[in-house]
Amino acid sequence: MGLILGAIGAIVTAAVTVSKALAVVGLAVQGLKVIGNAIASIAKALGIIKPERDVEEIGDRALQAEEKGMTPDKYSSYEAWVKDIEKDDWGYDPEKNKDMAPEKKVLKGVEVSTAVTMERFPDLPVQEFFSLAGKNPEFFTVERMDEIGKLAGTDSEAFGKVVNYVTGAAKDHTTVDSASDILMDIEKAIDPGVSDNIAYDKVAGYKGMKC
Repeated sequence: MGLILGAIGAIVTAAVTVSKALAVVGLAVQGLKVIGNAIASIAKALGIIKPERDVEEIGDRALQAEEKGMTPDKYSSYEAWVKDIEKDDWGYDPEKNKDMAPEKKVLKGVEVSTAVTMERFPDLPVQEFFSLAGKNPEFFTVERMDEIGKLAGTDSEAFGKVVNYVTGAAKDHTTVDSASDILMDIEKAIDPGVSDNIAYDKVAGYKGMKC
């Protein structure tokens, strides 16, 4: 049990750094919500978070659950905790935190979405990937994350290539070329009318993005 608690604690600590990175960028709340919902798209595609939830509600549920003593360290996995707070039988009140700053709830939702994705993909630089969001909002759109999330749910190898490409962790030409092709397909899925040249230029700009 100690090893499980240690692993969950490490995930939470890493996920908090992502929400802090977003907080210091100083985005207006609407921009923060857009990026937060984009990050949550991955967990939704994995079937962990319900599709109808927005990032603010995810965060609100997490904050209220923790206040009631329902904390991740009391569960066998972070995902098990998320699945539990997704239910409505523990006393979640959508009106309780209506006067709380929405930023606080959104950032908590980002933390939850990041942590659960990290747990599912422990060998990928998920923390680094999501930490790029604040400085690269043009990449972290809901539409693009929806497409990348589909990969996470159906083709973990392709998802890994994309994450490694964007974070700069991919070094060998084979992985880089493969990730580039995958991202080209994603650009065309988002905008079917985009030319190959423009799509290629966009994808090239995503390689090894900086915080």
